[in-house]
Amino acid sequence: MAKAKRGAAKKPIPPCPIAMMMYKVKELRERKSPFWEHLTNARIEVLEAFKSLLEDQIERLRAEGKEGELTKIEVE
Repeated sequence: MAKAKRGAAKKPIPPCPIAMMMYKVKELRERKSPFWEHLTNARIEVLEAFKSLLEDQIERLRAEGKEGELTKIEVE
């Protein structure tokens, strides 16, 4: 009987390592932790990296547009 009371107070243990990891991640997500702060910063860095790629591409296209102005060619 004592075992049943103690077991009821504890949270259930996930049946496999992956489920255990997901359970812990869910617990961490519910409160502020360095883990989630780091992931947020990492997402920002990835987005800034894509932003710099896009800006470089835009500048390259603008430079090409200035050099390669359209000219009318007469065809016989």
